[in-house]
Amino acid sequence: MASIVRFLVLSDTHNSRFPDPHRFPAVDVVLHCGDMTMAGGLSNYRSAITSLEQINAELKLVIAGNHDLELDNGWWLANLDEDDDPDDSRRAREIMNSARDKGIHYLEEGLHQFTLRSGAAFSVYASAYTPEFNGYAFAYGSDEDRFAGATGKAKNPIPADVDIVMTHGPPGISTSFRLPGSVDYALDTNVEGEHLGCPRLWQAVQSTKPLLHCFGHIHEGYGAQALTWSQEERGLIQNSPFETFPHHRELQHCSQTRSQCLLVNASIMSHGQEGNNAPWVVELDLAGAPRN
Repeated sequence: MASIVRFLVLSDTHNSRFPDPHRFPAVDVVLHCGDMTMAGGLSNYRSAITSLEQINAELKLVIAGNHDLELDNGWWLANLDEDDDPDDSRRAREIMNSARDKGIHYLEEGLHQFTLRSGAAFSVYASAYTPEFNGYAFAYGSDEDRFAGATGKAKNPIPADVDIVMTHGPPGISTSFRLPGSVDYALDTNVEGEHLGCPRLWQAVQSTKPLLHCFGHIHEGYGAQALTWSQEERGLIQNSPFETFPHHRELQHCSQTRSQCLLVNASIMSHGQEGNNAPWVVELDLAGAPRN
């Protein structure tokens, strides 16, 4: 059974920012971490599905983000304008769920299991929810433990043996990284240097120790970090080496004892610039990471 699985990771394609799918390398799995659209719109979901279809991959997994308004049914019904159709939320979810026969899976919050044709199997915890921001969709309050990071109480907590955590928003980790030729940034900071990630999500990631945690949402935080857990189960000790290609960046990650986690902010939309950030290609050795 194959154990090396190649993932293409991207997020925040916001309608027109979806890169040319034909320029991507062949991979096994695509992970899209939300914000397919700028402000919803049924035609924009259809366009995202069309772009995902064209990527050379066996399986494509996608979650919503705070800008994908209709996909949050509660938000949509509570924020209807005069010319909005209440039924558009149902239609949007139908669009996203209509492409399973093409290998595209729209993931609701919770745990999902997948097995590739090669026999490689992996689990994904997915969540579109982020801390409340300017009244957008899929929001939770500052007092809510959405991921069971602190109180141990959550509707859909991150399970301890999950391989991949796929959220729209970043964890609230305050350590920084540096891309070649850049200044120090952190994966959850905005242009003012404010940390906007969720501390309770970070606590949950520290507790569950996935192989990969991918996200977007904070465009300025684009980058990747490899974490090695200390005996105290916290702390960043090294940055991630990566190779740069014209249209993507490549990372390899193998953790024999789940002592390491790769964090990837895959925001394609760059902050205040015309050009896109490059998506990430991540190779995971699933056989090298026995479950606890």
